[in-house]
Amino acid sequence: MPIFALTIIAIFIMLSGIETASAITVNNIDPSKLHLSDAQKSVPPYGANIGRIILYSIVIVIVIITRLRWTKYGRRVTKPKIIAESIFFLVLSSIVAFDSFYDVGIPILYLIPYLTLFLGLAYYSYLHSNRLMSFWKESKSGSIYVKGGTHIHLAYVIGTTSRIIISVLFIGSLFTPSRRGLIYIDNSTAVLATIVFDFLLMISVGLLIGINRRILIRYNLISQGRENISEK
Repeated sequence: MPIFALTIIAIFIMLSGIETASAITVNNIDPSKLHLSDAQKSVPPYGANIGRIILYSIVIVIVIITRLRWTKYGRRVTKPKIIAESIFFLVLSSIVAFDSFYDVGIPILYLIPYLTLFLGLAYYSYLHSNRLMSFWKESKSGSIYVKGGTHIHLAYVIGTTSRIIISVLFIGSLFTPSRRGLIYIDNSTAVLATIVFDFLLMISVGLLIGINRRILIRYNLISQGRENISEK
């Protein structure tokens, strides 16, 4: 997971250079001299968006492949891996939430329902995800594996990808100070769309953190010999 995070950051830095070069070229043109309408001025040049589109597409593909693969075939569990994954997704969702308040202009009071929704779903997932998972131990290595929680992982895929997609299409401010998406919408509509999809993201991240907490507790019990599981 740390390697995954560093890879995404490296790609983002590289693509940001492309965007910066494009932005410099565009900024040399005075839109007022082109007699463009407000809607036309709000449509960003293709070059300024291509970097973000590539980056977001990579993130979406990685999220979908890893989540669905884990739910179907299972994955090896270690304490550092679960903790690192949870921290990564918490940081990522925090960055998105910060972007919503700072760039899109969502009132800061929405932080209360955001946190309430996240904490509530995290606790609900922690309480009820036990029956969704199955653990087993590899007979040769003794490694512990877990499989299950398909609905929760699917919810995370939907929540994350939809938030990224609406940012690219309508908002355009995710990780950048630009409020321009590929499709023009007025500011009030952008704020409403951001709130709706932020709620969906908070739900999905809350569910994921809750199941990760349950996995970590079960892993500790198994490692300490306080819970017996089958071997394969």
